[in-house]
Amino acid sequence: GAWPAGGGPRPARAKVSELIEPPDRPARVPSRARPPRPKKCSGAAEEIRDKEPALPIRAPSAQPRRADRARDPAMAPRALFALALALGAARLAGADLAEVDPDDVLRGNDNETYVRLVSPSPAPTVSKAPTVSLVPTRSPTSPAPSTSPAPSTAPTDSFAPSTSPEPTPTPSENGPPSRPRAPSPKPTEPTPEPTKRPINEGLDDDSDCDLKPYNALLFPFVFLLLGACTMQLTSKFAPNVPYTVLMLIEGCLVDWWASLDDNDCPFNPMQQTLAIWAHMNGDLILYAFLPALLFGDAMAINMHVFKGAFWQCMWLATVGVLASAYVTGYVAYLSTPYDHPPSLYLTMGAVLASTDPVAIVALLNSVGASTVLTVQITGESLFNDGVSMVLFKLFFDTYRGKHTGSLPKFLVQQFLVGPLIGILCGGVTVFWLSLATRRFSHEHATIQLVVTICCAYISYILAELADSSGVLGTVSAGLVVAWRGWPLVVEPEALESVWEFLEHAGNTLIFALVGVITRRVAFGSRYIRRRDFFYAFILYLIVELARLAMIVASFPILSNIGYGCSKADAAFMWYGGLRGAVGLALAMNVHGELRRDANDEKNDDDGQKVGFIFLFMVAAVSFLTMTVNGTTSRWVVNRLGLVKASEARLRLRARVKESIEKHAVEGYEKGCLEHDHDAEE
Repeated sequence: GAWPAGGGPRPARAKVSELIEPPDRPARVPSRARPPRPKKCSGAAEEIRDKEPALPIRAPSAQPRRADRARDPAMAPRALFALALALGAARLAGADLAEVDPDDVLRGNDNETYVRLVSPSPAPTVSKAPTVSLVPTRSPTSPAPSTSPAPSTAPTDSFAPSTSPEPTPTPSENGPPSRPRAPSPKPTEPTPEPTKRPINEGLDDDSDCDLKPYNALLFPFVFLLLGACTMQLTSKFAPNVPYTVLMLIEGCLVDWWASLDDNDCPFNPMQQTLAIWAHMNGDLILYAFLPALLFGDAMAINMHVFKGAFWQCMWLATVGVLASAYVTGYVAYLSTPYDHPPSLYLTMGAVLASTDPVAIVALLNSVGASTVLTVQITGESLFNDGVSMVLFKLFFDTYRGKHTGSLPKFLVQQFLVGPLIGILCGGVTVFWLSLATRRFSHEHATIQLVVTICCAYISYILAELADSSGVLGTVSAGLVVAWRGWPLVVEPEALESVWEFLEHAGNTLIFALVGVITRRVAFGSRYIRRRDFFYAFILYLIVELARLAMIVASFPILSNIGYGCSKADAAFMWYGGLRGAVGLALAMNVHGELRRDANDEKNDDDGQKVGFIFLFMVAAVSFLTMTVNGTTSRWVVNRLGLVKASEARLRLRARVKESIEKHAVEGYEKGCLEHDHDAEE
């Protein structure tokens, strides 16, 4: 039989011989000094050991080997006969047999077949009959009690009752009283398995997986390496494809490839780094990437051309952004079936009003398009990012019910405080550059580089701390440095190279992240349905039509201020308005804020659903503008004839060519006269 739970002595067992004929005299306690003698198998169930009663614990060495017993074929009939006698006697005594080991019986252990008493706890007898004990029980340290008969109304063939504590019998309705079983050992609780979840379950996952923070460093190096390979291949085989579009597609493919390894927590390092970056806070993306991108574009702008195109850029960045945001939000409110308030649709319109000219400007520079058109598109993007963020704060705070201040005060703080902080930071930077102007000095070149990088981030952070527009602050600081700083730079080539690398790294990581998030939101969220893809395409058409209407309405003004604007320029300004990093970062910020608000209100599912639909719509529009407009922009430039030089440029080239030829002929003739040599015709 099995040992009781928690260890302790082995329960007492009754021998078959005692069940057939109870002992006539009390058992004698053996001397402790004398070890128990090995038991001999007599093969007769009726023999009783008078000198050595059954001990509660039998030494393992005292039991005969079962293999030796099983060799004797004559033992099997005796074992079956002994088992039948034991069961019949126990049934007559009204006891419930807990367990009889048939294996022992069939292998010849007829003299040591045990009926195990299950419960050692004492209890009063049930009914008029005394408690029947199959074997005298005792503790290992106390003498064995005597088994003397007692008067009873029980049948004459019943066994003598024992004075030792007996197990508690329980009456049953349809049979003799049964003895309760000993409490079985508690099953060991299985070790809880780690949390399981798909690795790309969108961005609404609060998994307890132990993500290693240092694995986040794998993302930038992997995608920078992929970007270098992509740039080298495209420059040779596909120079017409925009680099940022390819990085967006590669982000989708890398995230899909990582999702093929559908294992449970913990994820592999690539899955962890993608999860960390995909769940990154939108504010962190803005603070980490926007200052470098905005300051680099502003510092590299052609200030001479920008002065002439300033009012065109300001018109497109203020009136144009405001009109695009309202038209996009209102038409989307009427065209989509989502039950959202108008303030949320206006927030989406403000987010989608900002443009990202990285791919377009790179394309225009590569094909040799007009510098005026390039500056107009770049300047509009620099300012409309700041204006769209101001409108975003206004509409989103209204949606959340947190905008309680005065509107004029809010606009003044956003449009004046931020630029003033940027101008101040830019002036300090120019003054510091003037103190480190020693030529061919590595220390001064390093100082200038460090000062410009710190100016980009400090101006953004200070403007945000003042509850103003960090984008306008950084752009203002960059314009001041571009206006007064370049003549003071010790090594212009080194400074340009470092800032080009920062812009390249920022664009590579941001557009790769756009691809990762777009794939996860579109195919990994339980809140996105098939109809949402259709309405995302409808929203893309609304955004393009709203910008087209704004450009058409503004064309009379644009063509009469600054450098003017041709119809071809206006058409490309409409078609080249891509959406990218700024809009996606703001959409991630909306998703995070709505999720936190929903958690505070104990309505997490609704908040996550609204945030996910918002993020999905913005990501889908950004993806479509990059893949559709970005890849076909070169064809549009060629069809519009923007690569051709203007008439003024052609006349200038002709005059320069004529002047060079004239001076070359005069110099040749003069040389021939000095050396007394006849000039050849």
